[in-house]
Amino acid sequence: MYTAVVIILMVGVALGAPTAPSPCCAPDQWEGLISQMMGYNQKGKAGIRKGYMTMAYDYTNRRLEIFNHLNDSGSGMEVNTNVIQNYKTHKQYVIQGGKCTMTALPGMMQQECVPKNATFQASAYFGAGSSTLMVNGFRISYTGMTVDIILTQDGCIPVGETVFGGNIKGYSYIDVLGFANVTTGIKDPSVFNIPSSCPHVTPQHPAHQFTGLLKYVSEKYRK
Repeated sequence: MYTAVVIILMVGVALGAPTAPSPCCAPDQWEGLISQMMGYNQKGKAGIRKGYMTMAYDYTNRRLEIFNHLNDSGSGMEVNTNVIQNYKTHKQYVIQGGKCTMTALPGMMQQECVPKNATFQASAYFGAGSSTLMVNGFRISYTGMTVDIILTQDGCIPVGETVFGGNIKGYSYIDVLGFANVTTGIKDPSVFNIPSSCPHVTPQHPAHQFTGLLKYVSEKYRK
């Protein structure tokens, strides 16, 4: 459902051309549900990844918590992964299959803002009549990747993203994300607590195996 909505909206966004608004920043603390539908081609082998993610973004305290459930039609893989990033201690914890691993987390946490060099696409709305949600669409270009993002005009809350990945080492993809149940603030700060399974963490972690949405989000807020 979210996939269809985001694609339709991005087509609609491309039709209008009102005055470009200034880039905005999301709230410093927010939580939400992210749905994913991703199509990929890896050296001639096509597949679909679908799943969902819950995320707690806390720029105030420089930390990020992610829970990702993923199904991969290409490999038949189904996996749950929990990631906790703490930019004050510069450590990242990955909990997968009951095992906890840790690695250093270099750099600083990046505030979630539309870059100044983003290209404004247009404005659009969800709903009808008096029950509408006004949004703005922007396009952001990175090396090997293009992101179309949709944000509410009031509050700069993410609504949807479409991520296009170019041919990098034989791997190309399109990833469509929909955001729902977004609330500002952090209701339960304990989501950032390190699980009891982590006292004896190893210095290695499966970050090199991150793909799709988990890879994109786990790296998105690092600079």
